Amino acid sequence: MTLLTTIPTPFLPSARRTAPRLHVDRIDLPDGVVEARPESESQIAAAARDAHVVRLRHTAAVPSDGALARVIALVEEELAAAGRHRDDVRLTLELQVAVVPDARAVARKRTELSHLDALSGLSWSPSATWVVTTAERLVDDVLAAAEHLDVDDVLLIPLGDRAASAIR
Repeated sequence: MTLLTTIPTPFLPSARRTAPRLHVDRIDLPDGVVEARPESESQIAAAARDAHVVRLRHTAAVPSDGALARVIALVEEELAAAGRHRDDVRLTLELQVAVVPDARAVARKRTELSHLDALSGLSWSPSATWVVTTAERLVDDVLAAAEHLDVDDVLLIPLGDRAASAIR
């Protein structure tokens, strides 16, 4: 008996949806579900062999959606090498979200964040991968940010009280 046979329906391959499912702060996984958060190619290979859920996020090593798309392609290659299909795992994108009062504030907040990134001395711009939006546009903007990556789930990480209350 494999672990996949003990996993509730939402985690079975047939439950895969066209639009990513949204989660806030955490994803409650049933017992027996193997989750991986790979940070290297060898960890991606291990995740492709064993994981039911592969959680991905932007980092200094994966600083853009293009880089994240390459990681997803590598996960898919490793799945094939392990004799598994893409539908055998759920890809989860961790996405940081900032919510501002109105459309004009979006541009202002982006400018502020880019200045903070420049002053931080980091080798990448973390806030460039954040979704900065209004409460009214939140779901549409998050789905737009995630759908082109073909992920199954999005774990929203709210940045600040306004984001937390808008998401809930």
